Amino acid sequence: MITRTQYFCNAQRGATLVVALILLLVMALMASTSLQSNVLQLRMAANMQDETVAFEAAETALLYSEKWLSEQSEMPDLIHYDDWYTTSNEFVFDSSKSSLLKEKLGQLNSVSDWESKAQLVTLFDANAAQLGRVDEQSRVTLEFRQYDADNKTVKGSYLGESGSGLFRQLSRSTGATGNSEVILVSEYRKRFEY
Repeated sequence: MITRTQYFCNAQRGATLVVALILLLVMALMASTSLQSNVLQLRMAANMQDETVAFEAAETALLYSEKWLSEQSEMPDLIHYDDWYTTSNEFVFDSSKSSLLKEKLGQLNSVSDWESKAQLVTLFDANAAQLGRVDEQSRVTLEFRQYDADNKTVKGSYLGESGSGLFRQLSRSTGATGNSEVILVSEYRKRFEY
């Protein structure tokens, strides 16, 4: 009888080891899944923060260009999109007939063309600090859309006639990592008195 008891004791010790190893494997799988979930949530939060930085930088650029427009006492000089070159003093594009700028932006291969014609925020305000948290500095383009003269008998002209001009602003900015990109479009109406 003593031999049988020893045999059963040895069998029970092996089963406990197998059960403990299975429980340890289950706990390791749970910890691994939890770790993967936390890493994914951390990446999502970082991407959201990067997108927020890009949005705020693009919005700041729009505010600077709106401020510049509001300080203009007369209509700015206009230039056609295709006539612009690097040393041009004019940077407000005339799109009163058709929006060539919008058409260019609709073509994926012309975004670099838009970026070359877009202006840095410091053009609109010399005191505007370069944003340190973004990968690329914000850029803005201004586009003249239409002019509504106070005297409705005058059409297609704005020189010498009081009225309001409608401008479209396009702003592009990136986040801190350069993985996020935000493009904002807004319209601004400015009244000019002559």
